[in-house]
Amino acid sequence: MTPRNSPPSITTLQPSIRPLSRAVHAALLGMTLVVPLGMTVVAAPAWAQTSTEAEFDIPAGPLGSALTQFAGTAGVTVSFEPDYANGQRTAGLQGRYSVDAGLRQLLAGSKLQAVRHDNGSYSLLPVVGDGAALQLGATSISGALVESAYGPVDGYVATRSATGTKTDTPILEIPQTINVVTADQVEAQGARNLTQALRYTPGVNTGGYTDRNTIADEITSRGFAPTPLYLDGAYIPYAGSLGGAPQIDPYTLERIEVLKGPSSVLYGQNQPGGLINMVSKRPTTEQRSQIKLGAGSYDRVNGAFDTSGPIDEQKQFTYRLIGVADKGGEQVEHNSSERMLLAPSLTWAPTEDTFLTLLAQVQRDDGVPDYQSLPRIGSLNRGPNGEKINRDFFSGDTNFNDYKRDQYVFGYDFSHNFSEDLKYRSTARYTDVRDRYKGFYLRSFVTDADGVTDFTRANRAKVDWHQHNIAWTVDNNLEYKFNTGALEHTTLAGVDYRHFTRKYDGYNANNILPVDLYGKNNYDTSSVTPTLTTKWDNTLRQTGVYLQDQIKLDQWILTIGGRQDWAEIDNKDLLASTRESKRDNKFTGRVGLTYVTEFGLAPYVSYSESFLPTLGTAAPERGGKAFEPTEGQQYEVGVKYQPFEKTLITASVYEIKQKNVLTGDDDYPEYMSQGGEMRSRGVELELKSSIDNVDLMAAASYMDSFYTKDTWGNEDNRNEAQSPVSASMWVDYHFTQATLNGLTFGAGARYTGRKPGDAANSFDVPSWVVYDATVSYDMGKLDPSLRGLQTRLNVQNIFDREYVSDCNYSFGCYYGQERVASVEMTYDF
Repeated sequence: MTPRNSPPSITTLQPSIRPLSRAVHAALLGMTLVVPLGMTVVAAPAWAQTSTEAEFDIPAGPLGSALTQFAGTAGVTVSFEPDYANGQRTAGLQGRYSVDAGLRQLLAGSKLQAVRHDNGSYSLLPVVGDGAALQLGATSISGALVESAYGPVDGYVATRSATGTKTDTPILEIPQTINVVTADQVEAQGARNLTQALRYTPGVNTGGYTDRNTIADEITSRGFAPTPLYLDGAYIPYAGSLGGAPQIDPYTLERIEVLKGPSSVLYGQNQPGGLINMVSKRPTTEQRSQIKLGAGSYDRVNGAFDTSGPIDEQKQFTYRLIGVADKGGEQVEHNSSERMLLAPSLTWAPTEDTFLTLLAQVQRDDGVPDYQSLPRIGSLNRGPNGEKINRDFFSGDTNFNDYKRDQYVFGYDFSHNFSEDLKYRSTARYTDVRDRYKGFYLRSFVTDADGVTDFTRANRAKVDWHQHNIAWTVDNNLEYKFNTGALEHTTLAGVDYRHFTRKYDGYNANNILPVDLYGKNNYDTSSVTPTLTTKWDNTLRQTGVYLQDQIKLDQWILTIGGRQDWAEIDNKDLLASTRESKRDNKFTGRVGLTYVTEFGLAPYVSYSESFLPTLGTAAPERGGKAFEPTEGQQYEVGVKYQPFEKTLITASVYEIKQKNVLTGDDDYPEYMSQGGEMRSRGVELELKSSIDNVDLMAAASYMDSFYTKDTWGNEDNRNEAQSPVSASMWVDYHFTQATLNGLTFGAGARYTGRKPGDAANSFDVPSWVVYDATVSYDMGKLDPSLRGLQTRLNVQNIFDREYVSDCNYSFGCYYGQERVASVEMTYDF
């Protein structure tokens, strides 16, 4: 997080499965009711009964016999391999249900999902290995994609997640708020990066310097920043406001999941506001490819491809290869960005129970950025001549500003099912980032010898920052499902390790030619060369052992977990020849209780904890004691409601307290004390629904976040990191009329309420609302020969509203993105 009242900072620290047997294939085409193979029950044909309700009275017990009773009562054909149901149980089914709803309820909590065929029959397919659904060879299946927590989502509504539990769990059963942004949503809204992808997510702030400075993603969640980023559950290093952080391209992702609140039980040291986990695209057992070409504002052009499928006939080896190329200008004059990306992956599935996926990303970013932090006077408020600084104002030097980043990610995901109830998973990621940021930031207004301030000119700092960050993580766990009497357990035990090293060389200069905020400038600053003022070598190591149990009793689910961490931080100041080290060990816990009703309503209550090691010591006069870790605790009460398969509504009320926050020491100003405390209380609402030809997303949040203890003079002030009120809505309408069939129109609005502009609450940032829109057309509806071809137009801030998206101090205000448009054409084959 950029320190309050300060300039930019650098912080110290699918698998292949053998086709079903011919007997099952025959059953899929016939009219008889087939339950486990070798057992046939005659039933009347039921082509149109999927929407007709029937009365069910199926007791709790073995899943196989329950499915036999269900199929006989409903009069439908249900097919599955007998091994799929062995050892699995169901809570039963009582009452009137449609076939779809009843079968879904009967399978709740099992390892099977139902897929309906064109003829009205059903197949039960397991979700195995890395989350891909079992394939049926030549059998034709219609209907929605079988979702897993590790795979793609059909549309905008995700119903499963692994981020909250590290197991494939229905979102209804997770006792914390989880917001999921799917790949389809990212594409529909034209998001270029993570920041833009999360604009319609409740409880997060995407304004500020990463709103338009596209070299990094810094998100605030529930009043705390930066929100840690993870890739497939592995920590991604973040080292400060500018530079040193990898950036994952959304085109390489299946989904983006935001877990709200403390999450140290499963992930170790973290901020209490939550974390963001990005889930990579994986190889598929069916051949599929996509090519994308686009162009947009600021002469931007882009292209991408994504191809995936089996390598051999047995589908033991599958591959995926993703490529991205992007180049163009930015809103600020003289700014530009360029990206080249290649992301290959390979899955080996020697058996139905063993999967190994190797993943890699190689990325090069280049461009001319500008930090673009502006003074309040001239951006939020008019300057001395009644003018405002232009949104495209460039504060740097075209001969100096530059940015380059080389980014490498390598890793593997391995899983082995010892049995239906015992699974082993191992994941590892290695991230290497080398970057160099050259630019300027504004420090203060120019003051002459008589003390008169010139509000039209600003002093600048010239920086040249080099960073090389390496992070690697390993996570190994066992998942074991068993029963103790009436209690059904899903127990997870694991150990993980995180190692992060950072080398930083900071070249800085302050006596730079001032810049005219309103007129023409001589950008040549070659007479001043930044000198080496900072040289750091930092290392972070963390080892954690965790245990979690998800315990079911009828419709009650108790989620309880604990973790012991051992964390080490070593910061070396190579210029000062000093070394500061800290060793911490900390236990964190989480407990949550959920009740899932038969009609899809799931109220819950939970408590969770987090910790974050803090470097430094108190004043010698106070004993010189090393600082304790910053700790966070959250209480959350909420409800989730899934009335239909493609509708999910979540509402939550929370309170987060963060203690041991560093603040000033009134008696010894050169030292810090650890008496600070923050508290955030709030309400969050989210609706995502796809019904017929309408997709709807709506979100709203209200937050009271205050400095409850502070020696800087900010006690009882509102936290400036995030607006108390925000709301958004997005609607897609898919036309089905003959003349418009294939046309989709989407529109959205984003509202951010008034917020403090600094920690002292000395000024406010006004509220703002902007509107976005998209229009797409499936060319295959126009001509069958064009099947797979789609065009899309996206416009952000369609009314070109000029607004300040955020301020965090008097020289830290940022304009929001002006109107930008892009057009893309994709071809799927």
